[in-house]
Amino acid sequence: WISARKSEAVVSTQSTGGRWEELVKEFRRTNYELHHLHNESLLATVLQSGLSVIKTYQCYSSERSGDCPVCNEPLNTLASSLPFSHCTQSRLICRLSGEVMNEHNHPLMLPNGHVYGERALTEMMETEGIITCPRTDEKFWLDQCKKVFVM
Repeated sequence: WISARKSEAVVSTQSTGGRWEELVKEFRRTNYELHHLHNESLLATVLQSGLSVIKTYQCYSSERSGDCPVCNEPLNTLASSLPFSHCTQSRLICRLSGEVMNEHNHPLMLPNGHVYGERALTEMMETEGIITCPRTDEKFWLDQCKKVFVM
């Protein structure tokens, strides 16, 4: 009698293999809901939110930037279903101070081509108007800096 029950269970399991898969999926869904878990990993969620902030139409054109994370694979594929950034105007940010460079903090270019905010250069100016480039350690006079105009 016991062996008959075992064989019935094996036949029942084999014929309902698809139902077991559905049962496993339903169990996982219910477990996620019960414990307030997400189907996707937290890393994927955070990564996607960051990518959607910097994703632009240029990321999917022929003029891709080599420095942009969204323009490069595999992040380009991951960001394909995300919305584009809603930033309508770009801002120049000083690498030294983190301040916006605008009409109150003019962007100044050193003779070596590096651009910094006027306030940051004035603050780091040494005696007699000498500025040391923080990236190359070259020394320049403040008079040698040129204003940068962005159109």
